[in-house]
Amino acid sequence: MSKMKIIDEIADAQVSYIKETLYDSVQWAIDGSELDHDKLNGDEYNQLMHMIMCATIEKLHSGLDEFICCSKNGK
Repeated sequence: MSKMKIIDEIADAQVSYIKETLYDSVQWAIDGSELDHDKLNGDEYNQLMHMIMCATIEKLHSGLDEFICCSKNGK
């Protein structure tokens, strides 16, 4: 099996786990805040969850190069 095929399979397996974990983490983070789901209707809540998850993924992505660089250098 090619290296790229193996990388894709591992990444696919991680996506499902990370999405579920991210969703649970965002729910926990907004619980009791001004953005709590008890204060929003279903559509507003779903849009809020989507926005926070996307912003989190963007921040993770932008910080990934720095993380990998520092990990290689032992920092």
